Amino acid sequence: MKNERASSGTKRNFFKKLEKEFESTFGDDLIPGILHNFASPLNGILGRTELLAGRTIKIHESIINNVNKIDDEILKNCKKISDDAGLIVTEADRFIGLFNDVAGKFQSLCDTDLQRINLSELIEAEMAFLEFYPDFKNNIKKRLILDRKIPEISGIKADYSISLSAIIRHSLNSMKDSDVKEFIICTSHDDSYVCLKIKDTGTPIVGRKEILENLSSTGRLLHDIESEKGLFYALSLLKKYGALFQISQASGFNVISIKIPFNPPNSYQGAKDFEGL
Repeated sequence: MKNERASSGTKRNFFKKLEKEFESTFGDDLIPGILHNFASPLNGILGRTELLAGRTIKIHESIINNVNKIDDEILKNCKKISDDAGLIVTEADRFIGLFNDVAGKFQSLCDTDLQRINLSELIEAEMAFLEFYPDFKNNIKKRLILDRKIPEISGIKADYSISLSAIIRHSLNSMKDSDVKEFIICTSHDDSYVCLKIKDTGTPIVGRKEILENLSSTGRLLHDIESEKGLFYALSLLKKYGALFQISQASGFNVISIKIPFNPPNSYQGAKDFEGL
């Protein structure tokens, strides 16, 4: 019982550290990115609304001045008003989509119920949210290869959301000084596991062997590898779901491979301790 409580406390600590790391991106990257992305459709809505108002006044005046006929100018302005209204609806839908991407992320981080999770759908949502980070949106070539028939896994969505964010941000940070910035994430499955592979063209991952060895021991953080802390915490948090890991390099890519069993293993204990996070 004492060991279970200690393990639960360590896992909660991993979540809190990842949460703090996530929050540290707010000021410099996330909030400016959200404001910028929201501004684009809002400016479109405001601009088109002003045009629509002006054209409505003109067509009203034209009708008054041409009581007995509808000339070509009136018909042309009617068409423009229709186009303006359509563009306002399109931009409003785009804004709602962006708003839902942000809201969905924060809802996931607060979702501490045990449930079945479709990893491909969660990754798609995480990638949509990461588009609010300007560097990720504008400077990274991205490719998603998602298994749409992937079996659901059991777990807490907050754990998976915070861990995936940290792993992807680790890839993003590793590519800051790279001439080629390419990111690939793919999902698949076999008879027992859901498989996730994350690849990037960033600087090689320092202490790959040490990271994996420490995951299998006490969960103590490797000594002075500051750049790999987020990755270490994320993998440590996922390990409680029986996840298996491999870190390698191939063809100029860092490759992080994660396999998660469909059902929690016998050692899966203490998950409900996370419900209060």
